[in-house]
Formats: sequence, structure tokens, C-alpha cells
Amino acid sequence: MRVETANSLRGFVDDEHIRRLDPLGFDIRLPYLWEANAASDVRALLAMLNDILPSLETTKTMSLPESVATIRDLGIVMGSVKRHGVEPVVAIPELEAPLRAIGERTGMIPRDTIHHYIRWNPTGRRERMYTGEPMEKLLMASVRISLPRLSAAVDVCTALHTAEAGDLDFALAANELAALVGAMEDSIDTVIADVTPEFFARTMRPYFEDIRIGEETFLGPAAAHVPLSLVDLLLWASDHSDSEYLEFVHESATYGLEHWRPLYQEWGNAPSLAARVISALERGPEGEVPLAMYASVEALCRTLRSLMVFRGKHLTVARKAYADEVRLYELGSGGGSIGLLTNITSLVKGMWHTLRGPVLQHTRSTT
Repeated sequence: MRVETANSLRGFVDDEHIRRLDPLGFDIRLPYLWEANAASDVRALLAMLNDILPSLETTKTMSLPESVATIRDLGIVMGSVKRHGVEPVVAIPELEAPLRAIGERTGMIPRDTIHHYIRWNPTGRRERMYTGEPMEKLLMASVRISLPRLSAAVDVCTALHTAEAGDLDFALAANELAALVGAMEDSIDTVIADVTPEFFARTMRPYFEDIRIGEETFLGPAAAHVPLSLVDLLLWASDHSDSEYLEFVHESATYGLEHWRPLYQEWGNAPSLAARVISALERGPEGEVPLAMYASVEALCRTLRSLMVFRGKHLTVARKAYADEVRLYELGSGGGSIGLLTNITSLVKGMWHTLRGPVLQHTRSTT
């Protein structure tokens, strides 16, 4: 039997393979999950959770993909139990040991994340949802637009981090980053068009509440935990943000993939891409600049503009969902407040203006 280590999650796991797996026999239980949630039937949910719970010994024999699929399916039921006011691990103490064992195995937190709910979730009739409602499916589809592209954007940022600002390789990677981050605009447009603020605030938000496991609490599979904050960190936030957002960024690292976590520390202590290209422009001659340098700065400006548009629309949606007459919670599912979103939106807009200035001051050279 092949046993993979936690560090192999990056390279070994085939997303589509995980989606096909049903290690707990959960496929046939999906309609009953939706019925129990609609009826607030905690007893039925706890019985379901108890029925599908694998023993600690069983988890030790699972392959890495089976481990990921197991957390995915336990998570959708645990979130349902918590939505109706019961701590799942308090109600079923036997949950803790398998959850922690699988978390250690996969290098992730001992519950489900946005990756389990979106990336490793099958689509179609087997899609793991809390309600089965069309708006939940559309909300998930909006994240499915952005999550794989932002994951790819992290890889592009890794290349940009080591490239020389203004070189052709830097310019090419910066243009790729602009295209990938642009998906955030499509994602938020899907939410605006298809999901009402009331549905998110009153139906979906309660399913993303935190769960206590031992002495720790872990947030649910929040869309705020896509790796956008990690892209932010390298692009502009390492040296143009404030302590409130940087604290949120580093808290988000907990909910990402294991091989991303060292990047939060490394990129947080390095000059941002924006600062590097501005510095390179300032060191160069006045007037015309090499085409590769111009292309680098222009691509980063487009990336920041996409972020600015996305953040502005997200803020509008969030204000509606967390209005006094609608909201059930003060904070978003990722732990952020409306004040934090307002601040991030302002910071990104300011960074776009800061970087756009040098572009307007210089003309492109064909050399």
C-alpha cells in the first residue's frame, strides 16, 4: 500500500480523482442532508455524522486522496450541525482523533476548507451542498471561477518574486498574473447577478460558522480564504498595507495549502512587486523606457485595476448582506468586517494610483 506524506499534497493529489471518491458512502445521503437542514433536524444530522465517521485506525489506512475526500464529506455535515447550534465535536467526541489525524496527514486544518467545498467537490448530482438550493450552486460556481486561477496566480507570483523587475520574463509573468487575477471580476459579477444578499446572509452564512476542536476553533469553508491575500502580499501589501490587513492576511494562511504557508512569511518580508518596478523606473533615465519595463508596469496596473473593481463590487455586496435589517452576524465568514473591506478597497485604489503615475509619466520605447 502506498502511503503519501503531507508534503506530497501539492504534487500527488489529482483534483478530479478526489472528486470521484466517496470513501464514506455519502453520495446516497445527500438528499437526507438537505431534508435535515431544511427541517433543522439536529438529531438526524448527528446520526448521519455518527454513521459516516471512520475510526482512527481506518483513517491511518486511507490514501491521501481518500483522506481529503473524507474531510470534505465530514465537513459538510459538521457545518450543518453547527448551523443548528450544536458543536459537532462536543456532541460526538470520537470525531476529534480522526479529524486531527487527517489534518496532520494532509498538512491542513482538521476540518474542511474552501478547497474541500469547491476544489475537491464533485459537480452535478454528487455535488456536496448544505441546502441543495440553486442559489447555493451558483454561489459555489462563482468561487469555482476564481479559486483555480488564483492558485495558478500564486505559482506565477513565485516566478515574479525571483525575476528581475523590468526583464522580459518579468513582463511576461506580470501579464499572465493580470489575466489570472481578472477572473475575480467574473466571480463577483456571478454573485451580483445570481445570488441575493438575503440568501447569502440568512441561508448560507450560518453554515460557515467556526467549529471548536479541543481548545481550538476553526472557521468554515469561507470564500475569503482563496489565496487572494497571498497574491496581494507580493503584489502590493507587504510594504503598502497596514497592520489590520496584514494580520488578516497571515491568519488566512492557516486555511490554505501547506506549501503556501512559508510564502506568507517570505513575501511579507520582501519588497512588493509594485515597489520594485517603481524603484526600477526611478533608477532609469527620464522619458522613454524599455518596452519590457513598460509592459511590466502596465500589466501590474491592470492587475491592480481588476482588484480595485472586484473589491469595490465585493464591498457593495457585503454592505447589503451585512446591513442591520438583513444580517445575522457582525463578521464575514472569513472573519473580516465591513470596515476591513472598506480599508482594503481604499488601499488597493491608492496603490493603483501610485503605480499608474509612473506609467503616465513615461513613454514606451521599442528597444
